[in-house]
Amino acid sequence: MILIIDHEDSFTRNLEHLLSSFDHVKVVDRKSIQRNTLHTTSLVVFSPGPGNPDDYPESKEIYQSVLGKIPVLGVCLGFQLMLQHEGYLVTRQSQVLHGVETEIKISPGSTTYKNIKNPLKVGRYHSLQVSAPSEKLLRKSVQITAIDPVRDVPMSFEDTDRRLFGLQYHPESFLTSQGKQIIRNIHHASVDENWKSNGSH
Repeated sequence: MILIIDHEDSFTRNLEHLLSSFDHVKVVDRKSIQRNTLHTTSLVVFSPGPGNPDDYPESKEIYQSVLGKIPVLGVCLGFQLMLQHEGYLVTRQSQVLHGVETEIKISPGSTTYKNIKNPLKVGRYHSLQVSAPSEKLLRKSVQITAIDPVRDVPMSFEDTDRRLFGLQYHPESFLTSQGKQIIRNIHHASVDENWKSNGSH
């Protein structure tokens, strides 16, 4: 089962529809989640949402409780929440991007972008961005896997040691050309216990 932690966002149901191609999906509000639900899921997904990560202390607590125990995917707000926990700063960007298609530069050798070519067109809906305060503060296992080459800001990351994945853009958007393949890659890496050793990486 894939568990979506909902932040009352209009995109949550679209994300649910995309994820349902890979497993049964359950959507739960961050304020009403039952702890035993977390132990029956193969992937926890933090949905997009309005505001910034500091507006969602419940989600921060959930993230800390599953970190390193259950695979996690964060989308937009979820991406920011995860990287903030890792030491990144969440700041307002100079230009609001809402329903905008841009090209990003990806790391083709990464788990997230297996079988996907550069550059990648994605759909973006955000006014905030993340930036690292100092490389010395960051875990070496956290790898930025895509950037906006114009604004030089992170667009995705992965930590394969802890099975953490984050996307600043919306994979469920029709503006994201390879959204389903990206989710397929992340889901495969999340549920396959032997994915590192069997050549699927």
